[in-house]
Formats: sequence, structure tokens, C-alpha cells
Amino acid sequence: MTELVGDSARLLSARLQVIGLWDDARQELDVWAASKLKARFWIRDDDAFEPSPSLERLRDVSVRFDTRIGLAIIPGKITPGLQEFLAENVHQFYPMCHGWKHVNYNLGKKPAEFGPDRPISNMIADTEFALHSFKECFSSSQPIFVPPFNRITPALIKTLPRVGFAGVSLMPSYLERKLLQLNSRMQWRGIVRMPEFKDGLRIDVHLDVIDWKARTAQRTNVVSDLLVQQLRGRRLGLVQPDAPIGLLTHHLEHDEPVWHALDGMLDFLRSHESVEFIDVGRWIADNAADQPCIADK
Repeated sequence: MTELVGDSARLLSARLQVIGLWDDARQELDVWAASKLKARFWIRDDDAFEPSPSLERLRDVSVRFDTRIGLAIIPGKITPGLQEFLAENVHQFYPMCHGWKHVNYNLGKKPAEFGPDRPISNMIADTEFALHSFKECFSSSQPIFVPPFNRITPALIKTLPRVGFAGVSLMPSYLERKLLQLNSRMQWRGIVRMPEFKDGLRIDVHLDVIDWKARTAQRTNVVSDLLVQQLRGRRLGLVQPDAPIGLLTHHLEHDEPVWHALDGMLDFLRSHESVEFIDVGRWIADNAADQPCIADK
């Protein structure tokens, strides 16, 4: 009996410690609530190409937390089984085009399929192949390009609307991350603004649940700090206030601590009155209507 009491006390202590790690984020969200603001969130999961137990588990996360996940699919590797799986789970996943074949051409450097070392003509051809293959599998009229390894040369971004992509999903640049970090500390209000993106839609991811060096879950305090930076950046005008905050996952790379951390973050966010999760497909359709016409290829 004494051992059971001791185990219960340790579990409670551990849970309280985890809850405490979200305190700064909770306080920032409380400011949003007091100002009657809504923080919008979404989830993007990368590297899908076939059904798997991990993808089924991600589907269960979508159902449990009532959110539609943007699924970045590698069109050059997609299997018929994935098409069937997604046809059965249209309310849980919104397909997005994840490069062409997810090949790293920057050997010896930071990995990239569409980095600056490749001829632009080759990369444009690959995006055209990718779009054709993607549209054969999915009927999306507003395809979003997700560059593998979250890297893409700016010259290619400018060509994506002409190829036929409605927009792009990236991670913030180093400059954007530093400005958000400084803004969170200095509390600039209206003094600095991020440049407007003019090459179609942009719907980014900002918080990675994986620590890639350790190959396991990112520490909760690190994610909480990044969350505060994103929220303050929007509340203080550095970033468009209604720009969705993206959570990044990779279902094939998740160990148990990553699944646990994802549940914990979503539990925390869903519990706050100022948080809402967007339907990514509906958000893209609504915002694409405000963009210039894109050639249908």
C-alpha cells in the first residue's frame, strides 16, 4: 500500500511539473483571452507516402483533438494504399505536396531537394512533375507546396504560382526567428513588421515537436518559449495576428516520448479558451479566393 501511495505521489508531482512548464504560454494566452483575441493553430505532418501504424495513430490524434491535419505527401513515392486510406479519412487529413521524390541534392551540406545548388530549370521541371502526379491522386484545386527538409531557394518560390501551386508551407527563416525572439523580450508594439509575402499563399509551421539531435521529443520548456514568441509576435503586430501557428510532426519518426509530448501540447492548447484549430483545407480555400488567379496546369 505504501508503494502505491508513493507511485501516485510521484506521478502527480511529475504531472504538476509538466503543467508548470506551460505557465508562460498560459499567461500569454490569458492576455489574448482578456483582449478577446483568438490564436489560430494547425498541424502539418511530413513525409507520408504509404499507410502505416504510425499514420493510423496520427489519424487517432486528429479524431481525439478534433483537428484536420495537413499531410505533406511525397508525390514521387505515393502508393495506392495511401490514396485509399486518405479517401476514408478526408475529415482527418488534407493532402499537401511534399516536393517531388524527397531526394537530398546538397550532399555534404544542409539537406535540400530544392536548394540553391541545383539549376533552376531542373527544379521547375521537378515541381511540374510533382504537381501532375499530386493532382492525379488528389483533386485539390489549391495545392500547397511543402519543400522537403523545409528548405527552398527563393528563386523557386517565385515560380510556384506559375507552375500551378496556390502557395507554400515553410518554416520561419533565421531572421524571422531572431526578430520574434527579440520582440518577445523587448515587447515592440507596431515598431517592426515582417515583410508581406507576395508569392501566393503562405501557411507555415513554427513549433517542431521533435529534437532532431536527440531523436526524441523536444523539451516542453523549449516548445513553450517558442509558442510565447509566436503569440507575442502576433499580438504586438510583428506578424499578422490571424496567421495560423503551425505545429510540425513526422509520424514515421515518433518514439513514445514524442507521441506523449504531442498529446500534452494539444491537451494544453485545447484547454484554453483563446485557442482554436483551423480546418486547413477550408483556410486555404478561403484565403486563395483573395489571391490573383493562378494558371491551371
